[in-house]
Parts: sequence; C-alpha cells; structure tokens
Amino acid sequence: MRIHLDVNEIGEAKLIECKAELELAKILLKSGLLRGAAVKVIQAWRAYLSYIASLNANLIRINGVRRVSGSIEVDAGEFIIATMPIKLMMRVSEMLRSVDPELMELTALALLTYEYWCANSCSDSTGRVIDDELAKGIIAKLLSRIERKINSI
Repeated sequence: MRIHLDVNEIGEAKLIECKAELELAKILLKSGLLRGAAVKVIQAWRAYLSYIASLNANLIRINGVRRVSGSIEVDAGEFIIATMPIKLMMRVSEMLRSVDPELMELTALALLTYEYWCANSCSDSTGRVIDDELAKGIIAKLLSRIERKINSI
C-alpha cells in the first residue's frame, strides 16, 4: 500500500522543530556543552532544510518509493523531506540552490559540525574538527545563520 505524506503539514512541523532545536542549541552552547549544542544545531539545520524542501517539493527530484514497513511505501521525495537524512542533505541543498544559494554552504557547516559531534563515537567519522574552540566557532556561526533565516520568514 502506498501512502502520501502531506509535505505542507510536515513543513509547518519542521519550522516549529527548527525553532525549538535552535533554542536548545543556544542554551547548551552558552553552558559550554559543545557536543550537545552540536547535535541540536545539526537537528535545527535538518529541520530548516526540510522546511525549505517542503515549500519547494517540486524541486526534490528523487525517483522511486521508500518501503517504510511491511507493505507500506512512501514516495522517496516525500520521505526525504520528512526525514532529511544527513547523507542526503548536500544533494537536497544542491536541488534547492536556485531557491537559496546559501543552503550548500550552511549544509557544509552542518556536516563539519556532524563530524565534530561524531568524533570518537561514529564509525564513519573523519574527525576534521578536532579542536573544541574551532567547533564552538562553527556551531555559533551555523546557529546565527539559521536564526537569521528563521527571522526573515
């Protein structure tokens, strides 16, 4: 059975999620809990990217279906908008480049933050961000840029 996801409803929920994750990231960053702030700002970016993708679902050109459980299938594009897998964030950002050219740059910052967060705990981590002060600057910059985007909505 194939189900349809309401990307407009998902987009509204993702905008709310983005705002909440940003607030948590700010609190954790201010408290010096960098890894906690990192994961929250990553979640905020994923939610924001999902929100933008939901507004421009026609640009998310990913063919096929995603089997989510048993015989239940969802359009692959709708599923990606709803879940925004980290490994597809750059691809989605590229698809949305005509809407906002900054998305790719901010996705790159989010991926660097992900590498920092994953250091020593994720099997696929390359760990290019090994210094806490550098990570703090990247997290603060990403947080600030997402906040500006949210405030302009």
